[in-house]
Order: sequence, then structure tokens, then C-alpha cells
Amino acid sequence: MIWMDSYAKIHALTLGWVTCEDDLTDWTDETLWPLVSHTDIESMLWAMSAFVVITSTPPPAGVTPYIYRLACKIVGDKIEQVIETKRKAAESCP
Repeated sequence: MIWMDSYAKIHALTLGWVTCEDDLTDWTDETLWPLVSHTDIESMLWAMSAFVVITSTPPPAGVTPYIYRLACKIVGDKIEQVIETKRKAAESCP
């Protein structure tokens, strides 16, 4: 849980720096990059902590609620996609 706590603090801090929708796009891209580049447990914990932070924080000033909800959905969908890919790969192995 220590990693998750540290990751959540980093995500909360950097999400606090978001002041416009372009910043939120950059934040979303940066939080998902480790998961896109390689799918290991550390990347999954990083992305999950980003999901927890973004879904439990109100939209920053300068970001419309619609765009904020879209960012939440993108993060959640990417995590789900990686889990499904890993699950299917595990099922196909004898």
C-alpha cells in the first residue's frame, strides 16, 4: 500500500496543477503512459492510483465537468482494456 499512497500523492499534486482542459489532456496522457508502454504490476498500480485520484476529486477550475468525466472514463477504460488483454492471454496459455 505504500506505493499506492505515494502514487496517489503524486497524482493528487499534479492534478492540482491542472488549470485548463489541455493540462488535463496532458495529465491523462502522462498517467497512462507507463500502462501503454509496458503492462506490469507497477504500471497497473500507477494507473489505478490515478483513477482513484481523478474519480475522487472535483474538476479543477477551468475544466468543464463533461471533459473531466471523459478523462475519468478514458483512464478507467484503459485499465479495463489492459486487464482484459491480460486475462485473455492467461486463458489461452495451457
